[in-house]
Amino acid sequence: MPDRMDEMESRLRSLIRGEKREEQEQAAEEESLSEQAVAFHRPYLFGLTALHEKAPSQGVFYRHGRPVLRLWLKNACDATLSVGQETYIFLEVERNLWELTLPLEPGFYYVTLAVNGVEVLSPFLPVGYGYSRPCNFLELGPVRESCRIERTPHGSVRHEYFYAETTGRQETCLVYTPPGYDGGQERYPVLYLQHGFGENETGWVWQGRIGHMMDNLLARGLAVPMLIVMADGMLRRAGQDEVLENTLFPEFLLRDLMPFAEERFRVLDGREHRALAGLSMGSMQAAATAFAHPELFAWIGLFSGFLRNYIGTEQVDDSHLAGVYADPEGFNRQNRLLFRAMGREDVFFNWFMEEDQLCEDYGLRQVRRVYEGGHDWNVWRQCAEEFLGLLFTPQCQLVKDYGWHREGKGDS
Repeated sequence: MPDRMDEMESRLRSLIRGEKREEQEQAAEEESLSEQAVAFHRPYLFGLTALHEKAPSQGVFYRHGRPVLRLWLKNACDATLSVGQETYIFLEVERNLWELTLPLEPGFYYVTLAVNGVEVLSPFLPVGYGYSRPCNFLELGPVRESCRIERTPHGSVRHEYFYAETTGRQETCLVYTPPGYDGGQERYPVLYLQHGFGENETGWVWQGRIGHMMDNLLARGLAVPMLIVMADGMLRRAGQDEVLENTLFPEFLLRDLMPFAEERFRVLDGREHRALAGLSMGSMQAAATAFAHPELFAWIGLFSGFLRNYIGTEQVDDSHLAGVYADPEGFNRQNRLLFRAMGREDVFFNWFMEEDQLCEDYGLRQVRRVYEGGHDWNVWRQCAEEFLGLLFTPQCQLVKDYGWHREGKGDS
């Protein structure tokens, strides 16, 4: 009889563990599907008439803690999913129902779906803007804690339009305002935050989840309330849509975006209350502007980032660093924060190390971080989280006084 009771108790414990595991998997699924540019909940296919065939639920699901991608592809012969340099093959588990168990860690991934050899955009996967076009991505749970939608006070992301003299056309930007902005009179510091090549002003909101990140940092007292202005850095002049002019950004920012944003929103005046940061191409744009105009920016963030410009030029361009080369101590005295970070597996890590040497040669004071990961949003989210926690705070006196201080989640 005791053996029988022990067996029943063991089965009960197993059942409870199984239920808890299912709850955790469901929570991970909801976190990873909760928000994208064109939807807030999982897409649902329904038949409009009796002639429409009802398909099963599609998208990312979790089976025993592992993400499984399930798609209904009628009359498909083969299907693949490309993630970076890897391509994975779907299996047809039932007629027209294809599945792929993803051997991926939690995080964000751009993906390319091909059906019968043709690249397609699936409405049952999150849709964003990357590769200079709409594209699918995956957000595999559990989502990074700082990027989740929590039950905290939320700020707003506003979509603004303005005419830019630099490009001769209407441009657009997204602006994050912190909780309490509406109805108040307080003025705030401002961060101008740029995306990477092939993306646009929406990248930091949907891929970077910057609004939720700021909400969570503010709720925990880990950041200063600020405005974040995000504009399209893939700039083209009117009538020249096929010609990308990366070097237009400094003029665009100073002549068009800053005057618009700082008149439209309640921002504090002066360089001490203004920051400029970006990822990859955006880091080059940020560096080209901030180093050339130390009278305007006291806080600089370069994520998977570069001090020099490597885009659209036959030789590496460091002309904007002339003032730093001439007076590095003056730069150190004036600048409140130079934040440089990159993923350890980034394809551009050698360039990052070359610029380590540049910083050492000129004695530039900085916060330097190396995170696990490559040239992707999983690293850039970590960059943003730590950078936002440093912005406009007295802690950065450590940087001014000691150069390489303040412990973080990345390696110094």
